[in-house]
Amino acid sequence: MRAIMACLSALAIFSLTALAKDDYTLGPDSLEQKDVPRGKITKHTWTSKIFPDTVRDYWVYVPAQIDAKEPACVMVFQDGGVYVDPKGQFRVPTVFDNLIHKKEIPVMVGIFINPGKKPAKDGEKEINNRSFEYDTLTNQYASFLDK
Repeated sequence: MRAIMACLSALAIFSLTALAKDDYTLGPDSLEQKDVPRGKITKHTWTSKIFPDTVRDYWVYVPAQIDAKEPACVMVFQDGGVYVDPKGQFRVPTVFDNLIHKKEIPVMVGIFINPGKKPAKDGEKEINNRSFEYDTLTNQYASFLDK
């Protein structure tokens, strides 16, 4: 009887998954809008001293409305390459542009940072440092972001 219940449960879960639709449509704030000033995105590479021997890409988004004489908010995105992609699933710079223009959020700088990688040495494979950086229960990642 237990085996039958387990099979029925598995079948129900599989059926729900199979019927799920992947038809999310981006809303207007995720699409470039006419007459909305576009911020600037610059790409950089950084070698960390907090996580020795790791190299990572990061991007900085600066909104068009930035005033160097005024403070601005900052938002940091881990796995940043996914969020900064203008044709990707999230399109955060475009969303920022639209919401800042509509004054629904304050002027905000975006920092999009990828986890570090230790470059391949002597024929070995490159090492992804993501889990160590994000999951270690110390203040190391906060110190890293602060530098």
